[in-house]
Amino acid sequence: MPIEIDEVLRRSEQGATEPYICRGSDGKLYFVKGKGAGYDSLIKEWVAGQIALHLGLPVPRFCIVTVPRELYEAGRDGPLRDLGYGLLFGSENVENANEMSFVNILQAPAELKHDIAAFDWWIQNGDRTLTDAGGNPNLLWSETEHRLVVIDHNLAFDEEVTLHSQLQSHIFRSSLSEICDQTDLQDRYNSRFEQALMELPQILGDIPERWHYVDDACTVEINLSLGRVEDTLKRHRVPAFWERT
Repeated sequence: MPIEIDEVLRRSEQGATEPYICRGSDGKLYFVKGKGAGYDSLIKEWVAGQIALHLGLPVPRFCIVTVPRELYEAGRDGPLRDLGYGLLFGSENVENANEMSFVNILQAPAELKHDIAAFDWWIQNGDRTLTDAGGNPNLLWSETEHRLVVIDHNLAFDEEVTLHSQLQSHIFRSSLSEICDQTDLQDRYNSRFEQALMELPQILGDIPERWHYVDDACTVEINLSLGRVEDTLKRHRVPAFWERT
């Protein structure tokens, strides 16, 4: 059953989609993304998040939440105009966590950095960057648990993301480079990708019907097709997938 949102506290000032910070019926805080983020973004978050779980990546607990229509209507002409109602995407708040920095990178396990670099290239997520010029890592560092947390996949399945661009700007580009140079690592990740792909039909089947449309009347389809998502996740079967150009 979806978690029902009981209260909208405020809108986050971080992140391009500016999710709403809400309290669920279970008493927990959630970052909720709705119609303002775009329903294609919700699908990307759901699919990428589920795939990340099957790969064992440390993502916050996430789920489909439901926002009562009366709650939305009370603020639709004001602060809740970009929230929407019905089934939306919610990611549980991670306490005592800050954005990943260069200092934290040194503390992250090497294997996990490989996993995240491979995952982002697989799903064509170019939105986990950090260089000397700045960036947007979309990773949190838990100060209490001394571990990183993987967040935000609303820009995944981007056909313009290339292996070259990932090797230039990804926060763990050196780890990705190591994978490109070692066939044993490539084989290991290709095998893990295939295992995760076995879950794809169920993942896609769990997407709410509403998310496939731009409008509440469900007459205008979003630009993202599930076929494109599936094609993206089968790219690793091509021999040149790990080859530098």
